[in-house]
Amino acid sequence: MTATLYLGYVLAALAALAILASLAFAVAWLRHRGFERGTPQYARGRTARRKAAYAIVVALLLAGLCLTPLCDIALAGGAA
Repeated sequence: MTATLYLGYVLAALAALAILASLAFAVAWLRHRGFERGTPQYARGRTARRKAAYAIVVALLLAGLCLTPLCDIALAGGAA
């Protein structure tokens, strides 16, 4: 008996990776939060904050796709 790989599993794994990326970007943002405007450290924090927001949006979109009928598409696996 072989296991079937569904698209939902892939989407959920990608959403989990996006959440981990957003956490990493949030840590970078917090590390650079106390610097003055116009410095490279301030720019690093601003970029990390923007990337964290984008990663959260991507994770929510991928998780939202898991609630659609797309999750029932079999990509590989056992015969019926």
